[in-house]
Amino acid sequence: MKSKFIYNASSFALIGAFGAISLVPAAMAQEEEGARTMATVTVTATKREQTLQEVPVAVSVVSSDLLESTGTSSMDALSDLTPSLTLLKGNNESNSSVSIRGLGTSVFSSAVEPSVSIVIDDVLMARSGQGFQDLIDVERIEVLRGPQSTLFGKNASAGVVSVTTKAPSDQLTGGFDVELAEEDTAYAVRGTLSGPLSDSVGFRLSAFTKDYDGHIRNVANGDRLDGSESWGLRGKLQFDPSSKLMVSLIADYRESETEPVVTLRAANNPAYIAQLSPIVPSEFNTAVRNNAESFATTEQAGLSAKAEYTFDNEFTLTSISALRSWDFANNLDVDGLSNEDPLPGGLITFDLNSGATNLDQYTQEIRLASPNMGNYDFLIGAFAYYLDLTRHFERRLEIALPTGNIAQSGQFDGTVENTYYAAFASGNYHFTDQTSLFGGARILTEDVDWTGFRDPTNVLVPGDLSLGGVQGTLADFKGGVSDTAVVGNIGLRHAFSDYVNAYASYSRGYKGKSTTVAFASIQDEDPVDAEESDAFEVGLKLTTSEGRWGANFAAFHTDFKNFQSQAQLPGEIATVLINAGDVSTEGLEGELFGRPTDLTDISLGFALIDAKIESFPAGPCYVGQTAADGCINGNQDLAGAELPYSPDLRFTFFGRQRVPFASMPFDGFVQASGYWQDEILFSLDQSPDEREDSRAIVNAAVGIEDKQGRYNASVFVNNVFNEHYVTSISQLGTFGGITYQYVPRDHQRYVGIRFGANF
Repeated sequence: MKSKFIYNASSFALIGAFGAISLVPAAMAQEEEGARTMATVTVTATKREQTLQEVPVAVSVVSSDLLESTGTSSMDALSDLTPSLTLLKGNNESNSSVSIRGLGTSVFSSAVEPSVSIVIDDVLMARSGQGFQDLIDVERIEVLRGPQSTLFGKNASAGVVSVTTKAPSDQLTGGFDVELAEEDTAYAVRGTLSGPLSDSVGFRLSAFTKDYDGHIRNVANGDRLDGSESWGLRGKLQFDPSSKLMVSLIADYRESETEPVVTLRAANNPAYIAQLSPIVPSEFNTAVRNNAESFATTEQAGLSAKAEYTFDNEFTLTSISALRSWDFANNLDVDGLSNEDPLPGGLITFDLNSGATNLDQYTQEIRLASPNMGNYDFLIGAFAYYLDLTRHFERRLEIALPTGNIAQSGQFDGTVENTYYAAFASGNYHFTDQTSLFGGARILTEDVDWTGFRDPTNVLVPGDLSLGGVQGTLADFKGGVSDTAVVGNIGLRHAFSDYVNAYASYSRGYKGKSTTVAFASIQDEDPVDAEESDAFEVGLKLTTSEGRWGANFAAFHTDFKNFQSQAQLPGEIATVLINAGDVSTEGLEGELFGRPTDLTDISLGFALIDAKIESFPAGPCYVGQTAADGCINGNQDLAGAELPYSPDLRFTFFGRQRVPFASMPFDGFVQASGYWQDEILFSLDQSPDEREDSRAIVNAAVGIEDKQGRYNASVFVNNVFNEHYVTSISQLGTFGGITYQYVPRDHQRYVGIRFGANF
């Protein structure tokens, strides 16, 4: 029997008055003698440990304290805390993506890798979907903005999200937290145990389980949809056989099952709208009328080994070996009709749109880092990568005619193999104690091979007509591309004082050639060219002498050549991979953080970004676009148009005020966090129907924390002002034109409690 947490205004007031329970594991360190200054933040953005204020890179750092204080337990909520990061939350992990400074990758092709790499404990995730996982026992997250192709694994032409989880502790420690929230049943339980097994071996074990019933109502049967269940665990062993050698083994496993659905935002066909009754399509629609099962299941596992050896001359040799697997399957009820009665002529039932992806990847990185050699230091390394991916897809629909229904179906099988090798080097040359030249280069070579097969006679049900995709003919093809490229970066850093430093840099990014490997694939389709980026950046980093305030600013301009995107073919459901011409992004970013008093923590961030298409004369038209609107023979000139998934202006904020209770064993706290962002476009074709208005989301919490850090408790309210929003909008020409949207859980206010303890 699942537990229920029922909320109303009076119960919330009562819970708040008594400081109801929740864990936010020690978001603020215990007060020491003297003023509390900002903690020193260590990052590894250059593959060396440096402080955030020293490193000449535009990087946002989200600490474990901030993650725990705000209850951020999944990757898709990370953008609430970082202004230049946009996470496109689709209806499943496979079609969710990450953008930095307005640039990312959102495509259906299995052969395309992301422009923003997700790296977890030094291991590259081959596809964005692997990175959309639960964040448990995390030490910090670094969001590196701009091309990072020199040092970080593979490609990363727009940026990197690097996650570092906590290491084993020297003493036996542990903790757990429980979260309960509205929506009938919504709970999460997380726990960690860590400590030494011997003088030279330590361990850390973390686990979680989550359950959520869902917020979308299915009027056909009364079920709640868009819920989820997931669980996972991670184990670490760290061996320190000597002061010179450290070996770390990490194993993780995760399973999740969701019921993803999209709701109808708009429709043009009166007959179709009539079949939806009592649902009325609108931006506020949170109901569906589905008869087919919608699901998305994920099974993910990984094993990695990291060894570090420090020689007598203080050179450090590091090796990281990793194996990962990712199995994903899903189906979506596309038509949104329950089909209880015979459908009017011309309507389509589209209940099967199902696929399965099986991915295995192998990575090996080795690098040698020098100590400070007086006026210079350097790092050299090599990286190898192999990907093996298979994709199976099925689609079936029925067209209602006066003489009876006509069914069409088809299926597709594809494979992708990617082999990649690279050698890289980076270093610093110190002209003086204040001025340094930094830079690096990577030479890479890779092969991408693919196959695809779709036979028009291979229908799903005997008697069906072939649903042949783009051409309705046999698609039996294989192909491949090879490429070699050189990327790198160079820059100058100058420290004006102990509290002020600035840098200027140039970097070249790269993402490899690819093609459409999906149901829409056609036999004679040419591969798309490699995506290249040239980025120019200047940055300023400031701290105050007393250590209470800090601020970082960056101004940037990046040009992308052969930007890889996707477009819907004229008159088709399918989308294919394209080179969307030349694009650019430029802007200004800033972050302010500080402790104005011993009891107050504040952080603010903003991103002013202009991401646009520079040249794309044969861009796709949107559904319903006419010649008067610029659509000529199925194409439009998109020069000067804005890029999707990039609000022009975005602010983030976090504030926490501790309230001492002198006569109590605990203190109180109140906090608020959230963001404001400008309107956002969801489609490359500039459809006016695929825009979302600006929004402001505020989350708040009030609670208590033990003075010794043994327990912590709070009540939280997410989306305090009940601001409705969606995270994706898409159009299809089906039924004369329909518009779907994905409505996230946080589209409305909800209340919850957290409780936990540490030892």
